[in-house]
Amino acid sequence: MKDKLVVFDWNGTLLSDTMASLKATNDCLAFHKHHPITLAELREHFNFPIIHFYKALGMCVDDILANQDESNKVFQKSYAHHARYTRTRRGARDLLQWLKGQGATSIILSNSRTETIRAHLERLKIAHFFDHISAHHCDGTTILHTTSKHERLEEYMANHGHAPENTIIIGDSTEEPALAKALGLTSIGIMDGSISRQRLRAAQPDYLINHLQESQYIFSKKY
Repeated sequence: MKDKLVVFDWNGTLLSDTMASLKATNDCLAFHKHHPITLAELREHFNFPIIHFYKALGMCVDDILANQDESNKVFQKSYAHHARYTRTRRGARDLLQWLKGQGATSIILSNSRTETIRAHLERLKIAHFFDHISAHHCDGTTILHTTSKHERLEEYMANHGHAPENTIIIGDSTEEPALAKALGLTSIGIMDGSISRQRLRAAQPDYLINHLQESQYIFSKKY
């Protein structure tokens, strides 16, 4: 698998933090005087940019935008508290070790903050498996309005000579299949993360898996 690129989403894909995200989301919703939501509701409505998520919950966009800085602080503080002991999803370490042994390049492509990801990578002792982290260096408000995964990944691939046919992207949302279609990549959707199984199937990734270990078979078969 030398010269092969494996692109991992972070939240809900490598890090098992969906419940931490739900709790932080509900603290954020409480700030906006909105009732808490269930995990099922999160998976039904969660989307990027985040403003679409709020709109799906029937919230006033103008109010969200007017209070975005304070709201973001509430979310980031709550998430840091609830995610401080989160673990990787089952099989993540074994898969990353196997990919490294195969000579593949593994990177993280995320809408989260770079410093938050780095802290978890160091805590979990898996930073050495990744050649690059493409995330955000801002305070976290950027994803309220827009996302830039497409542009960031396209630039990284061009700068490092990675061909689309040799690139696989793995994620738990509709973003990764859409990105794969746009750039000509192979996509793997991992279930039971931030969106419902029905929504993930509807996004039509090339492969659907329940556990990260299953992707090793796909890599072996494809490459």
